[in-house]
Amino acid sequence: MSVTQQTNQSKPSTDDLKMVQACELEIMKYIHQFCEQNQLRYSLAYGTAIGAVRHHGFIPWDDDIDIVMPREDYNRFLSLWKNSDDYILVNKETDPDFTQNFTKIKKNHTTFLQEEDVGKNYHKGIFVDIFVADRIPTSSLQRKKFYIDCLISLLFTRNHNSGKSGPVQKIENAMLSLSESKKKTLLTRANRNIQKFNANTTNPYIILSTLSSCKMIYPHDIFSDLILTDFAYEKFYIFKQSDLHLKLEYGDYMQLPPEEDRVWKHHPILIDFTHNYEEI
Repeated sequence: MSVTQQTNQSKPSTDDLKMVQACELEIMKYIHQFCEQNQLRYSLAYGTAIGAVRHHGFIPWDDDIDIVMPREDYNRFLSLWKNSDDYILVNKETDPDFTQNFTKIKKNHTTFLQEEDVGKNYHKGIFVDIFVADRIPTSSLQRKKFYIDCLISLLFTRNHNSGKSGPVQKIENAMLSLSESKKKTLLTRANRNIQKFNANTTNPYIILSTLSSCKMIYPHDIFSDLILTDFAYEKFYIFKQSDLHLKLEYGDYMQLPPEEDRVWKHHPILIDFTHNYEEI
């Protein structure tokens, strides 16, 4: 079964959205079991955390699941994971065409094709996103350097500028014009620098998903107290301090958005629940 999304503004079919959510829930159940078996910490995050708190499941119009792991657990997750016929791990290290700084677990024999996926060489299935939290330095000078490393990491992972104008745009475009080998060297160095504060367990965290997220600071013990919460008749882990996480990211997260904004955010141009994109 395949569907085509006609425009970015049009609403999805209710049945198609429910099927996407059911597939993501299946992936999340597998991830949860994997983390339990290997004693790995994670929390529901972003819109998925809102869904858990406000709806005890998906936000009705949401089309993905987001979780976050502290760096040490995230790295162990990557080292322990083995792809199967059902679930495929995709990130920048496994697939150089991939343009995000986090990991996706995708359901094999499905398609969730977005405009930016066209012509790219990686699995294009329905997915769950796994973000990573890193500890940040405490001194103001080190934080300025840390922020620059975050900028470099995002720039060379995504391989496009941030959309800012003026001098920032000129600097980003100049950096993007560097040779591929130079960009790879700078990206490797930036990622190494970002991770070097994780050994200090009293340092606070950030979740590096955007430039603005670099300045959203979480307590050093945010992952120390995780609780099981109801989500679509399953139970998954969430920060006990989920109110802090959601207020930091969204402000008044219990307030429903306007009706016209209650649409899915990824705007797929093709969905298929039984075939990989290459099989269609």
